[in-house]
Amino acid sequence: MTAIIKFHTLLIAGSLALAAGTSQAEKSDAKLLADVNGNKITSDTLQRYQKRRGVPSDASPEQQRQMMIEELINRELIFQDALKVGLDKDSEVMSELDVMRKNLLASVMLRNVTNAITITDEDLKTEYDNRAKDAGTQEFKARHILLTEEKDAVDVIKALSTGGKFDELAKQKSTGPSGEDGGDLGWFKAHEMVKPFSDAVAELDNGEYTKTPVKSDFGWHVILREDARMIPPPPFDSVKEQLRMRLQNMQIEQYIAALRKNAKIAREQ
Repeated sequence: MTAIIKFHTLLIAGSLALAAGTSQAEKSDAKLLADVNGNKITSDTLQRYQKRRGVPSDASPEQQRQMMIEELINRELIFQDALKVGLDKDSEVMSELDVMRKNLLASVMLRNVTNAITITDEDLKTEYDNRAKDAGTQEFKARHILLTEEKDAVDVIKALSTGGKFDELAKQKSTGPSGEDGGDLGWFKAHEMVKPFSDAVAELDNGEYTKTPVKSDFGWHVILREDARMIPPPPFDSVKEQLRMRLQNMQIEQYIAALRKNAKIAREQ
């Protein structure tokens, strides 16, 4: 029983995947595989079905072929029975078929547009150079002491100015989780921190701490910048295909934007 249910599930899934394309004309040289009440199932039908349906990995090629032919015969019989009871005239079915038709045509059109896009290695290198130039490739190593009140942060800065040790003050005063580690935040990129914090770190020199408290949503910070380093961009070859996809997506977005610009679109108020 389980095998029968699985078979029917696969049949339905495959039929749904192919439903929008069943009316496509068969190739003139397509081989006849079965005749079901006068309706032909050909090698062309099977090829399209295999492409959309996928094949089970636990069967030999001939077993797969025969199984799918049987699925196509079953599908044809169910389809003919659906016509007999008038499902093709049912309003909900017709609406669903209209949605499937639009989805299929839009998908094929988008695929055609994508296939027509030409991206050269020169285009990819230019995109790589631009992104490498604009990317925030600097990392910072810093410590901080987080305090609830501004006056407490001012007191910490006074203590530092008179020779206090930053890591010891962090362990004593900081309310943040890094306090027990002397305020050590390790290495981080600017975008990984809230903006007031990252802006303050960027303005410091190595070994310098903030002379005024820095306010963020977390509280008041006293920050010590310990070091900074430049991170080289990844090698061109390692991101080449990602860049290709990005440029393709940009051109597709331009195509859709042009369609929208030339269309009359009225939205519900």
